[in-house]
Amino acid sequence: MSELQQTLRRLHDELHRAGPLAPEDRALLETALADIRTALRAGGETEISPSEHSETLESAAVRLEAGHPGVATAIRAVLDALANAGI
Repeated sequence: MSELQQTLRRLHDELHRAGPLAPEDRALLETALADIRTALRAGGETEISPSEHSETLESAAVRLEAGHPGVATAIRAVLDALANAGI
């Protein structure tokens, strides 16, 4: 399993442990994760630029930092893994 896949799995695990998120936070994360899955299937070649992935995920991390610091940390780990994968 690649570093990115492992990091995404840790994010999913952290989301399950975090309990309920505000609907707008959950929607933001679901959108970002769907975009990442699309980029992975397309080998990074999508209409969504890597900077858009980063901005969306960083925005989610900032919003969740106070209430769900573990989720925010996991999101930032995903950002690092995406950068390492060139996505």
